[in-house]
Amino acid sequence: MTIIATIDRIRTEGRRAFARWDAALFDAITAGPAAELARRLGTQSDADAAFGGYLRLVQQGIGSGLVKRAAPGASGWSNFLERLVVEVVPDRLADVAPERRLRALADAWNLGEGLLREPQWVDRYVNARVRATPRLEALDELLVRTLTPVLTPAPPAAWTGALRVAVLDLRAAHDDFLPGRMRLAAPTVLCVEDRHRPALQIGVYLRRGQQSEPLGVLSGLGEYEEGGKLPGVQFDDGRVRVGTKAVEVPTLRRCQGYTVARAGFVTACAVDSQKLWVIESE
Repeated sequence: MTIIATIDRIRTEGRRAFARWDAALFDAITAGPAAELARRLGTQSDADAAFGGYLRLVQQGIGSGLVKRAAPGASGWSNFLERLVVEVVPDRLADVAPERRLRALADAWNLGEGLLREPQWVDRYVNARVRATPRLEALDELLVRTLTPVLTPAPPAAWTGALRVAVLDLRAAHDDFLPGRMRLAAPTVLCVEDRHRPALQIGVYLRRGQQSEPLGVLSGLGEYEEGGKLPGVQFDDGRVRVGTKAVEVPTLRRCQGYTVARAGFVTACAVDSQKLWVIESE
């Protein structure tokens, strides 16, 4: 069967099978990423089967509403599954041995779909942390390597080292976000609620070396309970004391609220600011 005939058949089946079928999106993907995959597969013996298997993923992704675009938008991909289907598979499938390609397609779909069953921040975090286009046969290893640092309980900080301060402007994630209640969603993932709209939440990845960063607006952030003793925290005008250590924070005058992570972080917000202060114990 020719490439055009395969595209026409799967387009027709998609229109019949899915109420939310987006023909324009399907055509955009077949004209772009799918065409590139066909070029890479060339005249290999399994080219028809591999190309048809890929279009099945596209069909399922569009029909289920999980694949929404043919290229990343201003804020990136909608989810990691969308990125796998539209970017990674067309770029990497031809690198897989012919006898393993259909298995690789199924594994990619299952991995992406599995991430969507986790709290939303997990999928968003994986999408943000994976910079280069990963190899299809290394996706499981990639997932373990990416998620282990944030899902593994961190060793408790001694809180005896010097304190360092980083300031994050949460307007980068949402223009009119005003930080309110904070809680841990994972050992080093912070959930910050909007003060007036608690359902509006921004995730923040707490990283050593003053490298903490917002993960964007997320939903489904749970609450992670930490055991063990935490240091006392005291806020004065422009100064914070954590345990026996203190640090000058001249831009933090009136603290609205704070939380402590046993990994060695204190996060705080001010009454009149959209910023988040991350105080880290070395």
